[in-house]
Amino acid sequence: MERYYIATEEGQTEGPYSFESLETFYTEGKINDDTLVCIAGDQRWMRFYALLEHERKIQAFQRGEATRKKEEEARRRFDEAQAQLNKPAWQKIHEQQDTRPSESEPLEITVEGLFQIMGILALLAGVILALCNTGPGYAAIGIIYLLSGAFFCLGCFWCAKVIKLLSRVVDLLSTIAKRLYNVGNKD
Repeated sequence: MERYYIATEEGQTEGPYSFESLETFYTEGKINDDTLVCIAGDQRWMRFYALLEHERKIQAFQRGEATRKKEEEARRRFDEAQAQLNKPAWQKIHEQQDTRPSESEPLEITVEGLFQIMGILALLAGVILALCNTGPGYAAIGIIYLLSGAFFCLGCFWCAKVIKLLSRVVDLLSTIAKRLYNVGNKD
């Protein structure tokens, strides 16, 4: 940030001051348009009015630059929205349905997920065994296979839900324990 010296009416030099201080002096009437100012380290003196005009032009340019950047960002977002609208419907649906994990995100295997997979496999096995035992005299056995697969599936999904709830309870208790430990250490 540049600093400025001012020349007083008595021929003395005061400062260095920041430009903001000079603006305050100007609004308070301590200096006027014709007051001479000099940048610290320079030998050239100029009227305060010239410095004020120069600073106002710089501020106007900076405001214009910020406005230009905002307009470019708005234009870019508009163009992206237009491109999205111009896509065929099948492409939009495909993009919305594409929820495969990316290569950078490894697939997370959880106990809950394993129970769900076991339940689905048990249900599929029950259906397949029920379809294989549809001959005369085997209908009751097929229904037993189907019902056992369905109940095993429900049991596995219930276990998965219980495991998920228990893990949430453990997370909650560990958070409470950490907070209590931190409160105890502050004393």
